[in-house]
Amino acid sequence: MGLEYVGQYWHPKSRMVCLLGKGDDTVRDLTPYLPYPSARRQVLDSCRGISALWLLQESAPFPTVQAIMEAEALRISLPELLAPVWEKALAVGGEIDEAALAIAPDPEKPHLVACVIPLRAQAFGVTYENSSLERTAEGQKSDYGYVYRSVRERGERCEVFIKGTRLSHFFGPHAAMGLRTDLTNSLDEQGRPKQRTDVLAGIEPELGAVTYSNGRILGYTLCNDGSGNQIENESILYLYQAKYFVASMGIGPWLWLSDEQDNPGIRFSVCVRTDTGREVYAGEADSALIGLEIHKLVAQAASHNPLYPGELFSTGTNIVPGGEAKVLQPGWGVEIRSETLGSFIHSAARVSADNNPNPDYHRLERGH
Repeated sequence: MGLEYVGQYWHPKSRMVCLLGKGDDTVRDLTPYLPYPSARRQVLDSCRGISALWLLQESAPFPTVQAIMEAEALRISLPELLAPVWEKALAVGGEIDEAALAIAPDPEKPHLVACVIPLRAQAFGVTYENSSLERTAEGQKSDYGYVYRSVRERGERCEVFIKGTRLSHFFGPHAAMGLRTDLTNSLDEQGRPKQRTDVLAGIEPELGAVTYSNGRILGYTLCNDGSGNQIENESILYLYQAKYFVASMGIGPWLWLSDEQDNPGIRFSVCVRTDTGREVYAGEADSALIGLEIHKLVAQAASHNPLYPGELFSTGTNIVPGGEAKVLQPGWGVEIRSETLGSFIHSAARVSADNNPNPDYHRLERGH
C-alpha cells in the first residue's frame, strides 16, 4: 500500500496545520513521523514576543511545501522522502476518517485545508482553444486567439500571471471563493454610459501542477482560478485586478504524487448551484486538450523568474460558464470532481482587503 496523495488539515488540539498522507483509500497523519521539525513551530517558539513575528510566520512554509524543501535539500524526490514516514504511519498511526474532515473550516474542529499552500501560485491562460474562443467573444478582442495560436501552433510565449503570494489569496475545501465588492466602470469603450454592477467573480476550474524549484512537476491537484471577468472583459489592462485578490485561488484537498511531465489527461466535471441548491451550470473538461505539454509551459514561466519549492501552476480552463453562472453570487456552491483527484467543493462570499471569510491559519497558530 504505497503513498499516492498528500494533503493538509487543521489539527485543533495542536493548533497547527498538519500533513496528511493517503494511499489505497487509507488516510493517515504523517506529522508525528516526519524526520525533521516543523519550520512553522520553530518560528513560533523562537520568535514569540517579536513584533515582526507575523511577517516571519508568513514566510515559514506550511507542511507540504516544507516537505518539498526537505526533499530538495537531500536531493531526493518527495515520494522518496515520505515513503518511510508513510510506512511508520501505517504501522503505528491511527486511521483518519476523511469524510469527517470534509466540513466547512472551523477552528475548533479538524478539517481539510488546501493540499498545498504555496509560497507563490501562477496561472496559465488560454491554453485551451475553447477558452480562446469564449474570451474573444466576451471581450471582442483578438489578444486571446493570438496567444492561443502562439502556444498551440508554434510552442511560443504563453500567458502567465501571478495568482497568489500570501495565505489570504488561497482558499481550500469547503471554504469560500472570493467575490470582489468593487464596481465595474460607468462608461463603455465607446464612451457611452452603462450601468455599474458588482464585479464579483466567475469560476475557472483547472488542473493544477505543483513543481520542485527546478521546474520538474511532482504532482497534480484540482484548483479554481477565480476571476473578476467583468473587469477583465472591460480591458485587458485590468487583468492584474481580475486575477489577484483575496481568496482568488482555490486549491483542492489532495495532491496526487505523479511524475507525469507532459499531461496526465485528467478529466473532471464541474457543477454550480445557487444558495437554494438549484443547478445553474454543469460542464466537463479534459486536460488532454491543453495546447502544449505542461512541463514546457512551466519552463516558459521559469525562464526569467526562479521558482519556489512547491510552486503551483494553474494550467488554464476549458470551462467558461455563461448566462446566470458567468458571475457567482454570495452563498453559491461549486463542486469540481475528478476520479483521480477527488472532489473539491467550495462556496462563494464577498471579500475585500480587510474582509476574508476564510480562516487565517497564521493567527490561529499563534493562538488568536
